[in-house]
Amino acid sequence: MNGFFISKKFQEISKMKPYIAINASAGSGKTYTLVQRVLMICLENPYQKDAIRHILALTFTNKAANEMKERILSWLKEFTQENYAENDKLLGIQQKFEEQGKKITLDDLHQRSQKVLDYILHNYSTLNIGTIDKFNAKLVRSFSYELGLAQNFNLEIQPEPFLIEAVDQMLNKIGEDEQISEAFLDYVNYSLDQNERVNINKTLLDSAKEFVNDKHYHWLEENKDFDWKAYENTKNSIRKEIKELKDNSKKIAQDSLDLIKNNGLEIEDFAGGKTNGIGSFFKKFEEKQEPLLYESEEKEIGILENFQKGASAKGKKKESEIFGILETLIENRRKIIQNYILGEKKEKILRALLPLKVNKEIQDQLQQIEDENDLVLLSKFNVLINENLRNEPSAFIYEKVGTQFQHYFFDEFQDTSALQWMNFLPLRDHNIATENSSFTLVGDPKQSIYRFRGGNAEIMLDIINKKDISPVKVEIETLQQNFRSAKNIVKFNNELYHFYGSYLNEEHAKLFGKDAEQSAFSEKEGRVKVHFLENDLKEIYYQDCTEKMQQDLQECINNGFEFSDITILCRGNNDIFNFSKLLGNLKVNYKGEETYIKTISEKGLTLELSGTIRALIQFLYWETFPKNRRFLVKMMYELEKSGRITMQDFSVEMKEILDIENKKDIEHFIKEKYGVALKQEDFPHLNLYNFIEYYIHEFSVKDKETDFLLNFLELLYNYTQNAGATLKDFLNFWEEEGKNTSIQASENIDAIQLMTIHKAKGLEFPIVFLPMENAHKDSKIQDWFSLEENTALKSVNIGGFDKKLQTYDDQISEFNEENAYKNFIDRLCLQYVATTRPVEQLFLYVQKPTTDKNGNENPSNIEIYDFLKSKNVENLDSFDVFKMDENALKKQSKKEEKQHISQQISSLTQKHEKSANITIATPSKNYQERNEKVRNGIFTHEILAKINTKNDVEKVLNSYLLEGLITETEKSEIAERIFEIIEKHPKYFAENQEILSERELMIEGKTYRPDRMVKIDDAWFIIDFKTGNPSENHQKQIDLYQKAMENLGRKIGGAELIYL
Repeated sequence: MNGFFISKKFQEISKMKPYIAINASAGSGKTYTLVQRVLMICLENPYQKDAIRHILALTFTNKAANEMKERILSWLKEFTQENYAENDKLLGIQQKFEEQGKKITLDDLHQRSQKVLDYILHNYSTLNIGTIDKFNAKLVRSFSYELGLAQNFNLEIQPEPFLIEAVDQMLNKIGEDEQISEAFLDYVNYSLDQNERVNINKTLLDSAKEFVNDKHYHWLEENKDFDWKAYENTKNSIRKEIKELKDNSKKIAQDSLDLIKNNGLEIEDFAGGKTNGIGSFFKKFEEKQEPLLYESEEKEIGILENFQKGASAKGKKKESEIFGILETLIENRRKIIQNYILGEKKEKILRALLPLKVNKEIQDQLQQIEDENDLVLLSKFNVLINENLRNEPSAFIYEKVGTQFQHYFFDEFQDTSALQWMNFLPLRDHNIATENSSFTLVGDPKQSIYRFRGGNAEIMLDIINKKDISPVKVEIETLQQNFRSAKNIVKFNNELYHFYGSYLNEEHAKLFGKDAEQSAFSEKEGRVKVHFLENDLKEIYYQDCTEKMQQDLQECINNGFEFSDITILCRGNNDIFNFSKLLGNLKVNYKGEETYIKTISEKGLTLELSGTIRALIQFLYWETFPKNRRFLVKMMYELEKSGRITMQDFSVEMKEILDIENKKDIEHFIKEKYGVALKQEDFPHLNLYNFIEYYIHEFSVKDKETDFLLNFLELLYNYTQNAGATLKDFLNFWEEEGKNTSIQASENIDAIQLMTIHKAKGLEFPIVFLPMENAHKDSKIQDWFSLEENTALKSVNIGGFDKKLQTYDDQISEFNEENAYKNFIDRLCLQYVATTRPVEQLFLYVQKPTTDKNGNENPSNIEIYDFLKSKNVENLDSFDVFKMDENALKKQSKKEEKQHISQQISSLTQKHEKSANITIATPSKNYQERNEKVRNGIFTHEILAKINTKNDVEKVLNSYLLEGLITETEKSEIAERIFEIIEKHPKYFAENQEILSERELMIEGKTYRPDRMVKIDDAWFIIDFKTGNPSENHQKQIDLYQKAMENLGRKIGGAELIYL
């Protein structure tokens, strides 16, 4: 930033904001703001076209990083067009410069944009926009020597396989290592004493998976001295103390009852009598070995006040005896309750000991596995950096990373963990104390929904509230305009989250209230409709929801919306599965005909849910184990259930099939009676992909399970790229991994999308359906509990305490309430993400609370119900929150058009058979690649990309043959075609030429791969191989390649399309 007004350099510095935190509520243009600020740095100085290399932008997902890169490149591309002077984004940048006192003409910005774009395209690697994990990986790799790592260590993203191996190695020590053996026996015996099922492997694996998360680092570090000796001492000490507490309480209870008896008194003589009297407390404790406790202080105070009355009506004549021992009895009751609470704490500590101690052993085993294989788990990067680099001077860290960054942008900052931020603090402090530098944080604590992964929104909340300590004061900017949602949806969210103020502490009330208030940019009215549903069994709740959804869907369709305009946001995959199943059985009038409701889901639906695929797998098992006919029975059952075949009486017809002895005769019978050809008689030498793909077409039913089948074919294709893959290997893979693969539905399929709220973060949809069950899990707690004892064990990771104990112990009350509040905030953040996704309409399906025996509503478990009741002035079960004109219900937004082609998955082998073709709409490239690999010409195309000269042809063809990808016949045919092409175009396959095959080119923010580029003399020739008929699009594409190469300064001799 040191270039436009050089004479005013120091004035400019004084105007700079080196440390900025942007509080960006939902829909407020966060990415727009980030891209604008990045480009302002790039365009400020006419002599620094390479300013982009001094910028580091970090976010949490590759998708977000790629979106930012694409936006930067597309904006720059727009700024270089002829109509740049009319571009709102460029005008916005000019205005921002003016607000900083910098006058830069549009012509200058236009020319600078061209220079910056050229620089990025020539030096794409300097675009330092990526994930924080990627940056950490770069940092760790730079410090591999200092960290004692192998120079070329392997990075592993998923820790689970290695944790399983570490746990297995740990368990193998039972019987060999005395200490470990005794510890496990202790655990088993203790669990049996508690009448609990014992699953050591699962307990330890779950513990290890949890503790590898860096959110536990501080606590585990605190307990690092907790060794086996300390474990034994602590365990034995706690068990002894628990027994002593129980024995002491028994004695106190017995002494109290004896005191009552020795004074000539009976239980009934005390106020409260047999039910609530002080005497009855000891009697009940003696019977149950557990004191009677109360959930509220009010009840406890009431009980104590009742005790103080002394005598019951029956004991009036013995008041002097009663009051003579009453204080002693009340004190004894207090001691028993305190013993019980202390015992409960120690029981929880005891239960947490083994996972905590053994976790250290598992981590040691894991470290050994890492060392042996020269690998490092991604999850350990933050710990490695923190332990080894936190004391290094920041300038040294910069130097090792290899780039001196001047400007940092930290996106989605609310998801940063405490350890990640601790690692970044030296860089931040160095940066904001340096001239011509900046450090920008962007996020929204209201959308912090990843605390379970370690995300800590409190860090950003402290910065917003200026509690953060830094060398330079932070400037807070709040983006207050909503560019996404219609006016009524923005108004609804403003009012809803203001309402939550009474449930929140002061900071959160301000965050969700005043700071979150937005104005709508949109002129659309928008709709918020509510349905109240009766509180019933979960199955009934799902049915009631789907019936209301069907009605709303029909109304939306009548107003011009399509299936694909609607998204149902769910809490979890179980909801997705149930809603998908129930909606799929309902019909609506759609585009002039009665149509089943179509739904798609990315995560809720797995491949094994497809009846066609289940039938296929059973057939493949029968093919592999022909004597085991249960596979045949299951195959026929699935085919009949899916509608592929019709059986009038399954049992009778199946018996008829099973009476046939010969497999070949069974196949013939099924073909004749049911029209399903189980034998590929005309194609005996198909590779594994072709073999299985044939049966997908043979078993499929038109227009059913299309997405499942396409995803299965993609999985199958990817699997068969492994050399030597057999049918048995594939079946093993299917059972272990394949069947649980989630389907990815085509973006352009016209269907209602079901999605978890977590998955929806950052997205928007024309219409959102939001089901809300009247339940929460705020009291489901798991956190670290500090111990008062001055021992090697400082804290343990435990679940929440019984709510009744809160009345009697401040530490327990604080632990429970603090964690329940955190869970409440998590739930509120998740709800905020959900209610801020819709563009035009929001439908809420809210379950009512339960009722008491008199029919009165109990308090609601979800606060939004109380807010919506206040809006329901006419006391209706279905109502609109805001009155609106009927015309405003019509579809307002134009749908973004995407390229479609009509594509058939038809049988590639049995052309004479009547196959069940599946016709769908898909994006033009994605699904083509899945199936065209097996069409004529594709192998030719692949092999041409792998050869340099004609001498390479035989070698590559033989490798394909050995891998089972092609047959001998296919090899001959492909060889003939390739040599024919080489003879026609010999200059592209000559010896001793520089050749680039499928090399990536970055064009307008997208990546392209020309098949072949050959350097002849001093010029490059671009060759692209194509199948099918000549197309104008093919020519446009190769012209694009040529232009891109020319922009990179390459001399182009020609560009040619070769059709196979």
